[in-house]
Amino acid sequence: MSTGPDSTFGVRYLEHNLPSLVAGTSTRSVRIMVENQGQHTWRRYHPEGRCIDLVVYIDGILNGTHPLPRDEILPGEQASFHFALDVPQVAGRYDIVIDLIEQNVAQFADKGIQPLRHTMIVTTDGASYSTVLQQRANRLCPWYYRPSGGIEFAADGSAFPLFVSKAKGCRIWDTENRSYIDYVMGWGSALLGYAEPRIQDAVRECLDSGAIVPLPHALEIEVAQILTEDIPSAERVMFGKNGSDVCTLAARLARAFTGRKIILFSGYHGWQDWWVEHIGFTNTGVPERSEPLTHRFRFNDLEDFLQLYARHKGDLAAVMLEPAGPAEGPQGFSRDADADFLRTIAAATRSTGALLIYDEIMTGFRYLGGSVQAATGIVPDITCLGKALSGGMPLSALVGRADIFERAMHRTHYGPTFRGEIYSLAAAKAALQIYREESVAEHIWHHGEQIKQGIAHLCMETGVTAECAGPPFRMNLVFRGDDADRLRLKRTLYFQELLKAGVVTYHGFMIPSYAHDDCILQALLQAAGRALEKVATAEKQGNLDRLIEIPLV
Repeated sequence: MSTGPDSTFGVRYLEHNLPSLVAGTSTRSVRIMVENQGQHTWRRYHPEGRCIDLVVYIDGILNGTHPLPRDEILPGEQASFHFALDVPQVAGRYDIVIDLIEQNVAQFADKGIQPLRHTMIVTTDGASYSTVLQQRANRLCPWYYRPSGGIEFAADGSAFPLFVSKAKGCRIWDTENRSYIDYVMGWGSALLGYAEPRIQDAVRECLDSGAIVPLPHALEIEVAQILTEDIPSAERVMFGKNGSDVCTLAARLARAFTGRKIILFSGYHGWQDWWVEHIGFTNTGVPERSEPLTHRFRFNDLEDFLQLYARHKGDLAAVMLEPAGPAEGPQGFSRDADADFLRTIAAATRSTGALLIYDEIMTGFRYLGGSVQAATGIVPDITCLGKALSGGMPLSALVGRADIFERAMHRTHYGPTFRGEIYSLAAAKAALQIYREESVAEHIWHHGEQIKQGIAHLCMETGVTAECAGPPFRMNLVFRGDDADRLRLKRTLYFQELLKAGVVTYHGFMIPSYAHDDCILQALLQAAGRALEKVATAEKQGNLDRLIEIPLV
């Protein structure tokens, strides 16, 4: 059905792959192609919240709400929704209704436009343990990374991982004991590999003691001592459990020390309120200020920094940045550290009495020399550490100048219960010793460079216009072109085909570890070659959209 009574809104459902017969307790990949046949532009984001979403009902119960696949769909344009459909557990006949809704206004059906209707028969065929777990998670705690959107099997029978039962080295196993090569590596925390024996032994030696005690354990002082010896900026140390803890503490410490409020930043600095405020109330639930206290500048863009600096230097508390390769979204990472850029920022920051903060949560221990500050000789006032600090256990640290901590730490209201947890400190002591004695960072860089060179060769062979962007310790395949929607389709298909080949990434982003060796490298490049061939063929045949079996990334 097309337009409603006033022709302002209209939709035509062109094609779909909704299942007619399906096993219960499963998740299916669905694709629905629509055409905007009205006079109104559909928008994914709207200043008044009147965005257009696709809604799915099964027997009158809302099954899912899915945003538009791109920012706007003009009258006459077509678009495809890709999403995961959660199938009911009980066998029987179900009526599926697909409708579009203008949020905060009405459903298209209320405007006189007929929705798409479909009948689905659910059988009692048995489901895997992963699928059963997912049904429970959907009801209880669905907020986790799902590479395939919850879909367990591709059309060709290839399995997608849903849950992990074990992790060792650079591999993970799902609950059906299928093995996958992993390039997410605990979000970068497992720099040495999962369950590294020396880390395991260090934790095991402490298991006769409780993990949380009221007074400091000797391990806390020992790890702090190592950090002051190995990190150039470290004179004093405070621990936390994750990177967001110490980034927030760094911001508080800078404001308390300087008596100023503004922080200029570049990169990602956690999920807590002080930093996410700039993302907006709608997306975070954190109220915005009429005059923001944080302002982003582009990495390696000195002009952008200096413009912000000129406006805010009178009330500038700190400049915080990831000093190498900060993330820039799905299109990859920024360039490596630029010593001239960092040096100019350091001089400008200190000339006005503000503090320079390095967020080395990702670069710490995986950058050549152990840190960007050690490699470049440009030392910040405060440094945030985490991820690889404790070999995969949860621990972070804030280190910095003694006078800053001594004058302002007591005014930060910082006191997390688990910051002195013994098992993680034991793991950190063992990990830091390994970083001292072995060429961990050098291995990471060599492996990463081989990935970049290998994928560059594969792109040339297949004719795919793309490049592996980012420093060797964190990279992503970036497709080039002017059509953002087409780039998203290619990115998703490439990521999907890697998953089908048994390689887990974060939407294509890869973080090499000490456990990745030459055999793993060859397996990755074989999988990437097949994935790129699939992208190249699909692009030539014009069927990128139809080959995608997971939600778009």
